[in-house]
Amino acid sequence: MLRNFFYSAVSSGTAALLLILMIVAGRVLGDVEFGKFAFALLLGSIFETTMDFGLHQVTIRAIARDRSRATSLLHHTLTIKLVWATVTLIALVVTATLLRPERDVRLACYLIGGSLVFRSYMLTIRGVLQGLEHFGWDTIVVVADRALLLLLGLIALELSLGLKGLVIAFVVARGAALAVAGLVTETSLGGIGFRYDRDVWRDLHATALPLGFFLVVLNLYSYVDGVMLGVMRTDAETGLYTAAYKIYEGLTYAPMAISMVLTPRLSALVISNRAEHRKLSMQGILGSTGLGVLVGGVGFTAAAFLLTTLFGPGYLDATSPFQILCAGLPIVFAIWILHAVAISVDRERLLLKTGLVGLVVNVGLNLYLIPHYGGSGAAVATVMGELMSAVMLAWGLRATWWAPPGSSTQASS
Repeated sequence: MLRNFFYSAVSSGTAALLLILMIVAGRVLGDVEFGKFAFALLLGSIFETTMDFGLHQVTIRAIARDRSRATSLLHHTLTIKLVWATVTLIALVVTATLLRPERDVRLACYLIGGSLVFRSYMLTIRGVLQGLEHFGWDTIVVVADRALLLLLGLIALELSLGLKGLVIAFVVARGAALAVAGLVTETSLGGIGFRYDRDVWRDLHATALPLGFFLVVLNLYSYVDGVMLGVMRTDAETGLYTAAYKIYEGLTYAPMAISMVLTPRLSALVISNRAEHRKLSMQGILGSTGLGVLVGGVGFTAAAFLLTTLFGPGYLDATSPFQILCAGLPIVFAIWILHAVAISVDRERLLLKTGLVGLVVNVGLNLYLIPHYGGSGAAVATVMGELMSAVMLAWGLRATWWAPPGSSTQASS
């Protein structure tokens, strides 16, 4: 477990490489061009989940319970994604064309979408590795992906290739990283392959779809603020908010690392040892929440320093949104572990219900707060949606934790 935590921490720590790239991009491009880049990245991130639609998490859980299925599930999932990725990319192109009239913004959205297809295939490979608890190999894939993004992105910015050059760098880097992931599968999983079996596909979709809908909602919830800012306000305000959100998002990689390790372990324990499952769940939630209080306090106090030091004096106006987001970090840290617990006990419908409520609260508040308060309003909407989701999720899981041994883990949603 400790070794897995170490590798997971290294993987999550590579988020610093992406943050460095965002910082340099924000300084070199300026707030307006950076806002355009941020819009493309946020819109692409919303659509990315529909390329996977829950298959990543379902694969981790299934392999944690039966490791002999690893290679078969990898090949079937890769084949399924040929369909999902194509449909998603078409939807992204149509949406970007409808939302933004600027040619450069549209092109950036299209290219970012292409890079996310490569990333989605990497995610499938990573899901199998995590299910097998091969976190060392998983770390190699993550490091390769983010190091290549940083290297090629910095080269594009250094050569003054602008927005277009930066998004092309994303496509090339992600394609190269997928090739590295393919080499890893040759070593640990027998290589990449494609299979079709109607019964397997039906079972995978039946299991993954409820979780997939939740993840689509969760991703939409996470990035809809920036997209709404880009449509309802200005590119400059979108750039400021994105600077704040990217630092905030980087801080949330800590509970993500914990969740990454706990998900396969909890998925196995719920079958073999319910008491240990409950104990590990509680330890994870309490420990992660405490860490969130600490990280959030430091971020809130040092908000102006972080923004101006990393992105430059021009981003000082992002201080207020960043402080509001930091105030919600303890909630987010707890939510990551609650998600791992819910996935381990097959509570996809509960996840979807809580995600939908959080999204409705977030979007509803954004419609009022963004026109009046800009980025600060978007941050308030985010925190309120997170609070609502966390309360509903904890309440919904109470029966799972305290159910007597031998009872079903799937309480009514």
